[in-house]
Amino acid sequence: MKRMLAILLCIIALGGMTMTAHAEETTLDFFKSLNFEDGISVVVDVFHRFPLQYATTLGLDGNPQIRPIEFKFEEDGVLYFDTVTFYTSYREMLAHPYIQLCVCDQETMTYVRLGGKVNFTTDQAIIDRCFDESPVLTSQFGSSRDVVIGYYLTEAWAEFSSFSSELRSRTYQLTNKYDQ
Repeated sequence: MKRMLAILLCIIALGGMTMTAHAEETTLDFFKSLNFEDGISVVVDVFHRFPLQYATTLGLDGNPQIRPIEFKFEEDGVLYFDTVTFYTSYREMLAHPYIQLCVCDQETMTYVRLGGKVNFTTDQAIIDRCFDESPVLTSQFGSSRDVVIGYYLTEAWAEFSSFSSELRSRTYQLTNKYDQ
């Protein structure tokens, strides 16, 4: 039985799905284990635990737009994402370069919001890393990498908030090397 569980955990991990090695760890335990002194690690750990985030942009019509997105990676305190050049969201972020993301755990009523200014990059190393971090991106655009563009956030901030009495709300300014 233990061997089957170990094999299952390996298959899940290799498939890019998020699951802790300690299956008995509750979501509340996960949140309580975060390093709240380091805002960037809070965001990264939560986004890895909950790999589908929802992002809002200001639409070309002036109305808010929301869609699911996938955080790709963090490097040296910089948070990286990607989009596709023919997506409406790309045109929206070109016109109005600010975005907010949110992920929420219904069980603990805990959420993380992240906001910042979008900065596009065509750096091939960044785009390649986005593909490396996302089987979904690779399956959709693996042979059409030229339509994918990376972006990172400046003026970034994050909010950790919970309705659980065991967790305290916090806010973070997430400055990085690109902030001026």
